[in-house]
Amino acid sequence: METKTKKVLGVVGLVILLLVVFNYSSREVPLGGFQNGIVLTVATTSQLSVGTTAISVFATSTCATRVISTTDRAIMLTFSDRLNQTPTGVFGHLQSASTTVSYDAGIYGCGLYKVFGFDAKSNITVTELR
Repeated sequence: METKTKKVLGVVGLVILLLVVFNYSSREVPLGGFQNGIVLTVATTSQLSVGTTAISVFATSTCATRVISTTDRAIMLTFSDRLNQTPTGVFGHLQSASTTVSYDAGIYGCGLYKVFGFDAKSNITVTELR
């Protein structure tokens, strides 16, 4: 009986060790943000009207940071087209009304950004820096 218990505990320990190793090896590593003092240039800037149907606002693959300013309406964002993510009224990253947020590429990436407006006419300004 003692030998079976040791074998079971050994197998359980091995499974736990494998789960821990797999968990750490499958994590995405952030690229890190830009250092202070690096000069960036404006690549694009646009004023957009977004509504209750999500639209793509950035689709380039290289950037340093992306800046989004809202007026008097909040918006929802998704930062990737991975798994075909699309923001809705209950899914995505909320950016409050009357705010300007810089989304660092080292954290949020340079993939496809989509925006959903809670109102028929939400106005935003988007700027991409390189």
